[in-house]
Amino acid sequence: MTMAKRSHLAIDSTRRLKHPQIKPAAITSAIELTGSLEGMGLELLAPARNAEQGILALRCGADALYMGPARFGARQAVGCDSAAFEQVTREARLWGAKVYATLNTLLFDTELEEARRLAWELYEAGVDAFIIQDMAWLELDLPPLPLHASTQAVCDSPGKVAFLASAGFSRAILARELSLSEMQAIHAAADIELEAFVYGALCVGESGRCYLSGAICGRSGNRGECAQPCRALWNLVDASGRTILRNRHLLSIRDLDLSGHLEDLADAGVTSFKIEGRLKDADYVKNVVSHLRQRMDALLERRPELGRASLGRVGHSFAPDPSKTFQRGLSTYRLQGERQPMGTFDRAGHLGEFIGVVGSIQADRLVLDQTTELHPGDGLAFLSGDQVTGTVVNAVEGRQIFVQDPSRIQRGTRLHRNMDLHWLRAMRSAKVERRLPVKGRLDFPEGAVRLRLEDGTGLVAEARLPGEFEAARDPEAARSAIREALGRLGGTPFVLEDLEVTEALFVPVARLNALRREAAATLEAMRSAPRPREKRRSASTPMQPLPASELDFTWNVANQAARAFYERAGGRIQERAAELQASLTGRVVMTTRHCLRFEMGWCPVHPNPEPWKRMPEPKGPIFLENGPTSLECRFDCARCRMELVLRAGAPKP
Repeated sequence: MTMAKRSHLAIDSTRRLKHPQIKPAAITSAIELTGSLEGMGLELLAPARNAEQGILALRCGADALYMGPARFGARQAVGCDSAAFEQVTREARLWGAKVYATLNTLLFDTELEEARRLAWELYEAGVDAFIIQDMAWLELDLPPLPLHASTQAVCDSPGKVAFLASAGFSRAILARELSLSEMQAIHAAADIELEAFVYGALCVGESGRCYLSGAICGRSGNRGECAQPCRALWNLVDASGRTILRNRHLLSIRDLDLSGHLEDLADAGVTSFKIEGRLKDADYVKNVVSHLRQRMDALLERRPELGRASLGRVGHSFAPDPSKTFQRGLSTYRLQGERQPMGTFDRAGHLGEFIGVVGSIQADRLVLDQTTELHPGDGLAFLSGDQVTGTVVNAVEGRQIFVQDPSRIQRGTRLHRNMDLHWLRAMRSAKVERRLPVKGRLDFPEGAVRLRLEDGTGLVAEARLPGEFEAARDPEAARSAIREALGRLGGTPFVLEDLEVTEALFVPVARLNALRREAAATLEAMRSAPRPREKRRSASTPMQPLPASELDFTWNVANQAARAFYERAGGRIQERAAELQASLTGRVVMTTRHCLRFEMGWCPVHPNPEPWKRMPEPKGPIFLENGPTSLECRFDCARCRMELVLRAGAPKP
């Protein structure tokens, strides 16, 4: 396994602190750093749409962040400037954490030089690696940083990931649809770090090979413009033109939650656990990162040999609960290899936690079939026809709830709480603290008092004051006062874990406070300062063979640099990327492991005990329609895949 290596430099500095009770030149401090940290433990990787959310994620316990610039970051709706990256990388260094820049947009020839310049700007801002999907980057003059192969680079097989490792990638971000056994096979075949999604939204299409948005909306997912037609309403139509299902979210699937399988993933070779959500809000980030941090800490307490990728202990004063923030229903998808119902045909958004069925209704008073802890101000969501609608709780009396708008609620309506107001307020107001344990030593070299703080990585900060100090009349009381004064690190990133006091001398509290502030500030400055970063991995000579020799449009070759790379690797480009095709009519625009035959109970191979609708399977092919768009559903049962083929027009009766 390729491991990240961190080396540290020896640093000396002198600083002065102004204090009302001490002369400005009275305190000097020094920093020394020796030794190194080698290897990489398990990494909790969080999304950041801006600097504020990035810092929040770090303080909630993230070991690393991924965020994108304004261009080429595969999320046009969010992008950060260099100042935001600088702010976040400084905070990350404090904890020994990392920041990865997403540059995973397909590039056109006219964009290559701008993209190259942007990579150097991000390097100067302090990022630790680049996440890319376009092989053009390997032909450009890039900064000497590791390259991570985006999930959009189709990291879905041992052969493909082994090829990427030989091309110079340090990490592969695995396709979300893989099972544990498939991950294990990749780990056995490829000398490369593996990153896997463990929470958040799922792309229904196979990673990097979904062309539906570009084909029918003119907005390419591989260019960061996905219009998410998979979350839209579709009709299911048979070969005669008869509508089987009308206005359902037939391509929308549940979200992913593998928080209960972190140990399985680690044993399969995964070292980085990724949370989806660069478009999500701060509530989602705080809740989900805190939840995963607690799960990972519990695992590391049981399996300390797995190690952690950054430093600092996190304290949460609220109970994280993924069901309380945005999710479309949670699943483990294909982790165990088996099929499970994944469709969210009734809705594509957040319904929230189920609270009960309406047994009776009178005016604004609803009686539920069960008692649930609700509070005034809670938000309720329910299905009304093919739409999700909602109302607000005004009052609660046992199983009786009084709501603002009961007009669309009927007997038998299933109610969900999509906003728990009490929990949300508690979560937002809760203080989350991340602290780095330090050890202190107070001694008395000739003519001075000196405080040394050590962070456990070999970094030592020192502050000293000149003066002569007399023996304390009450040695035990003096030691206690010293410990109390030097332990007041609440306004810093540190917590005093242990303190050695060499002599029981009397030191005024004001001077102890000044020593503490200076040593802590110096230690924090050093931890936040730029350090040597891991270098880019060298490509093998020769590279591992490509999994295919004839490369069609699904290899996403959109520029001459990518063409040159693949030709150097032995590939023959048969077609340019989908974004450069005049039309994809008649072509497969999505391949997915979400299967409508299985969801409807029609699969001859995998029985579904809980089909979405019980109805006979139509004869002949079936189609998805939305306005003028028509997609033929083809089923590759040997590989357990569904393919969607773009048709020129709707099927005729």
